[in-house]
Amino acid sequence: MARAKKKNLAKKRTSPAGRIAREQSLSPEPNRLLKVWRRVLERRLRTRLKGAVAVEVHDNTHTMLTFQRQRALWRVRLHHMFLVAADDIIQALADYMRHGDADASATLDRFIERNKAYIRRVSPAQMRKRLRLEPAGQHHDLGRIFERLNERYFQGRVDAAITYGPAPKVTRPRKSIKMGSYSADSRVIRIHPALDQPVVPRYFVESIVFHEMLHHVYRTRRGEDGRRCIHPPEFMQHERRFHDHARARAWELENLDLLLHARVTA
Repeated sequence: MARAKKKNLAKKRTSPAGRIAREQSLSPEPNRLLKVWRRVLERRLRTRLKGAVAVEVHDNTHTMLTFQRQRALWRVRLHHMFLVAADDIIQALADYMRHGDADASATLDRFIERNKAYIRRVSPAQMRKRLRLEPAGQHHDLGRIFERLNERYFQGRVDAAITYGPAPKVTRPRKSIKMGSYSADSRVIRIHPALDQPVVPRYFVESIVFHEMLHHVYRTRRGEDGRRCIHPPEFMQHERRFHDHARARAWELENLDLLLHARVTA
C-alpha cells in the first residue's frame, strides 16, 4: 500500500508540469507573434516597393509613421496598428513612401483616425523615465545650452528634455548626418554625438539645439498639397532670429566633412 501511495503522489507532482509544458507549446509568446507579424508586414511592403524593407514597430502616441531610404533599403518605423492593416492601406503606405502621394497621405490619415483607440496614451514624463538621458558631454553641456536658450528665446516655456543620442553604427563613410531630432511623444531632443568635439564651436551646437527647440513650438502639419510640412514658413522665420544664425550656417558649409568623418564611440 505504501508503494502504491508513493507512486500516486509522484504522479500528482509530475502531471501539472507536463500539462503546463503542453499548454505553453500551444500558445506562442507575444514577442514571438510580434516578430512574425512584423516579418509579414515587411514582405507585404517589399512586394510593393520593389526593394528591401526593415520595419520597426513602436507604440508612440504622436508620430505614427517615419521612414528613411538608405541606398537600396527602406527603414520604416510604424505604429503597431499597421501590423494587420488591409491591402489598400499597405498600398497607400507604399505610395506615400515612394512618391509622397497626397491621396495616399489622406488615406493613411483616415486609417489612423479610425484606429486611434489603439494609441496608448502615455505622458511624456512617463516615456522619459524609460530613456537614458545624457546631456553632459566632454566638451559641450547640452543641459546648460538648453536652459540658456530657453530663457533667452522662449521665456522658459519649452518643456522638453535634451540628451546626446547614441553613437550610430557606421560601417561605410557617411554621406549625410542628422545632427538633431525632436520626439513629440517623449518631448526629448537628441543631438548627434559628433557635435561633442572641441573643434565644433559652441554657437554651432547652440544653433542645432535652437532648431530642435523650435520643433517643440511648431508641430508638424499638413500642407495645402496634403503632404507633411515639418518646417513651415513661420518656423524658418523664427529660426533666423538666433543671434549667430548666419555664422552657424557658414561654419556648417565649411566643416561638414569634419562632422561626416567624426569617429564617435559609445
